[in-house]
Amino acid sequence: MAEIPITSQTRTTLTALTRARELINASSKRITTGLRISDPLDGVSAFFDAQELSTRTINLIETKERLTNAAVITGGTIASLDEIISLLNTAKSLVTAAKGGAVSGAESTTSTGNVVSSAGADVTDTISGAVDGDSFKVTHNGTSTIITNSAGSTFTSLAAQISAISGLSASVSDGSALVITAADGNDINIIDETNNLATDLGLSSSTNGTVATNTTRSSAETQFDLIRTKITSLVGAASFLGTNLISSSPDDLVVALNENHGDDLTVSGVATSSSALNLTAVDALGSFATDDGIETTIAEIDAALTTVNNTRSAINTDDSIIASRLDFVDGLTDLIDDGVQKLTGTD
Repeated sequence: MAEIPITSQTRTTLTALTRARELINASSKRITTGLRISDPLDGVSAFFDAQELSTRTINLIETKERLTNAAVITGGTIASLDEIISLLNTAKSLVTAAKGGAVSGAESTTSTGNVVSSAGADVTDTISGAVDGDSFKVTHNGTSTIITNSAGSTFTSLAAQISAISGLSASVSDGSALVITAADGNDINIIDETNNLATDLGLSSSTNGTVATNTTRSSAETQFDLIRTKITSLVGAASFLGTNLISSSPDDLVVALNENHGDDLTVSGVATSSSALNLTAVDALGSFATDDGIETTIAEIDAALTTVNNTRSAINTDDSIIASRLDFVDGLTDLIDDGVQKLTGTD
């Protein structure tokens, strides 16, 4: 086939047309993708710089997700602690208001033993099977005392040991039974310690008394115990994204603050249930029958408030660090995205 001769001018024209087509195609690609540089051929340095920055952005987004989850956990915990603080303040108000009211209706609790012929007789010599050193434990109002049949102990001296216990009295006389009395109506608990001294004496635990009270005090006891239960329930429900920082067995939260996990923040959990706060139940014990009992509970509430406020302060500090880091990551991500746009985007 014969070659068609092309003049220099024609060749120049064809080259220009080819270049024009390439420019049109490049412009069309930029319009479609929104990118001035979409592969290394468009600009090696800018392409790979933008690629590195884009990888950094992906890592920052993962960091932001971790920080956001951590903020949910700390923020939710702080809200739960605020509610607990409110409940404790409510409890303190109602308990304080119960002070000073007159009480009535107390009926003594008694534990009656066997009749003894002679109150002054030696216990070991009188009771079959009894030996020196036998003992039993008496518990009243939370205080336990060991009563011991020492060498030479008489029924009268045993009664004296019991009468030395705060809130209790004991009496015995010839031909009468050994009787232990709790005038406040609270229970008397008796358990053998060494051998069977209490059993040999015919003594056993007794709950036959009635604690003096009034409507306000009784109601305060009930309401306080309800608040104790609510605090424990609230603590158990304070789980966010599977993490509970204030449960009876609290979790710790470890938060990676940057992309390479080189800077971790540990948010320490603190047990905040009613038991962990040493808040003692009162209703069953009739603890508010006396102002001293009420003062004991107020002291427990004050100590619990100090603990919960300290816990809130510590977690709030960690929450502020997380929030600050979130703001930093947001700003850095925007800055990098802007850099990528300047490197590869259309004008």
